[in-house]
Parts: sequence; C-alpha cells; structure tokens
Amino acid sequence: MGITTRAERKRRRLDALSKLNTGWGVGETISYLVKDYKITGRSANLDVTWASTELCKNFDNTENADMLAWLLTQIQRVAVKSEEDKQYGAAVGCYRLIYDLIFKDMKKRQSTSTFHGNCKRYFLISFGIGLRLDNIE
Repeated sequence: MGITTRAERKRRRLDALSKLNTGWGVGETISYLVKDYKITGRSANLDVTWASTELCKNFDNTENADMLAWLLTQIQRVAVKSEEDKQYGAAVGCYRLIYDLIFKDMKKRQSTSTFHGNCKRYFLISFGIGLRLDNIE
C-alpha cells in the first residue's frame, strides 16, 4: 500500500463531502471511494466519517426549513429504493415518517382553540362567584 499525502487525503475527503452533500448514501460513497481511489474500506469509512462530521457542523448554521427539505429528500430516496426492492414495510415506514414530520403537527395547529367544549369555563365562573359570596359573609 502506498503512502498517502495530506493533499490526496484532503482531496478524497472533499470528494466524499460533495457526494454526501448531493444526496449519496454512506454505503454508496464508501464504494465509490474504494473503487475510484483504490483505498481500503477502512480508509474510505474514515473519510466518510470526516465528511459526515463536516456536514453536521453546518447544521447549526442552516435554516430549519433547509434541514427539513434535505431530510425529506433522503427519506423519499429510501422509500423509492425500498419500493423497487419490494420492501414495502420499509416504504410504509418512510411515508409514515414523512407524515409525522410534516402533516401531524399541522392538524394540531389547526384544531387549537381556546374553548374545547368541556365545563372548565363554567367551573371557573362558579368558583369566582363562590369566592365573592365568601368574601361578603
């Protein structure tokens, strides 16, 4: 095995970062690095781990909408691949996760109101009157 220079390693890691950033999966990126750069799986895994941590550093700087869009894209990719492989349980799980991330909270926000149809309101009114009557006596 040849000696790798810092410049080569940096180029390889930046390539892994660009692949992950464009939506490639971890396994695909590792296979790509092993095949194109002719390195071991362990070295490729270290490069992909470095690229993943670099991506995570940027999570603090990005907007929540951008992160949600990226996450939904990844989940949708997994759903499509699982449907192609006839893994329908995984596809249903992906679609359920998409529902939970987007639409579940929308229903809660629409149904939020001040009056829920219970008797708390009448209890508070009668409780207030009771206090006034107690104060008078």
